[in-house]
Amino acid sequence: METNQKATVTDVSQQKVGELQSELNVIESKTKNNQALSEEDVKYVGELGWLAAAAVTIASIAASV
Repeated sequence: METNQKATVTDVSQQKVGELQSELNVIESKTKNNQALSEEDVKYVGELGWLAAAAVTIASIAASV
């Protein structure tokens, strides 16, 4: 049963990564085409920045333990 739960979590994680990549591709396309980013686009990129910073912080703490 534990293996099935891990597979499900992995599947959901892969799906979420795919969704994030798709959204990032849209934003990248806008910037390459010199299109203005919407307020929602800017907010999304900002939130990803904070998430990345938190992930690096957590990883560095984990590595030092």
